[in-house]
Amino acid sequence: MQPKILIVDDHTLFNEGIRQLLQDDYHIIGQVYDGKNVLHEIQSKNPDVVLLDINLPTINGLDLAKNLKHSFPALKIIFLSMYSEPRFVEQAKQLNIDGYLLKHSTKRELIIGIQKVLAGSQYFDSKFQDLRSNLHHDDYFVKTYSLTPREVEIIKMIKRGISNTQIAEELFMAEETVKSHRKNIYYKLGVKNVVELVEFANKNGL
Repeated sequence: MQPKILIVDDHTLFNEGIRQLLQDDYHIIGQVYDGKNVLHEIQSKNPDVVLLDINLPTINGLDLAKNLKHSFPALKIIFLSMYSEPRFVEQAKQLNIDGYLLKHSTKRELIIGIQKVLAGSQYFDSKFQDLRSNLHHDDYFVKTYSLTPREVEIIKMIKRGISNTQIAEELFMAEETVKSHRKNIYYKLGVKNVVELVEFANKNGL
């Protein structure tokens, strides 16, 4: 019998995309788009794994996961989130969440994560292996340059050569919002263009 998966994400296209990716390997027993409907789905359909977004209407995924772990100790929960900030991963570990994957993970990474969790292990994206050092390092830049965690994330994405359009798609925000973030980043760091920004990021280990 195929393991039963419940997908919880308020972005309809992403939610549907995950269903299509996994439906050949798992039994997708439900798709939920609002945190307030999750409890009813779990009680009525008894999933093995919940793929849970952190940013949800009504209740955030961290609080929801805490409640679910208390009410359903055997339930496996994997955060599938756009948030790569180490503080979110730290909170997930403190809540004893079973896994944490980024939304731009590949199908293979997602399936490996689900398999590991179903086998009784925790699975966190390999990008978080240096969580603690990255956490302190990012905090240093947040405090020193008055950067927000979102701005730190965008700096790292720019360094990887990702365009404004791609950043907007990955972070589910308007492209004009990305441009506004970039303008603020340039001002705070005293750089004038992408070349100077990447040079700054490289010198400072971002």
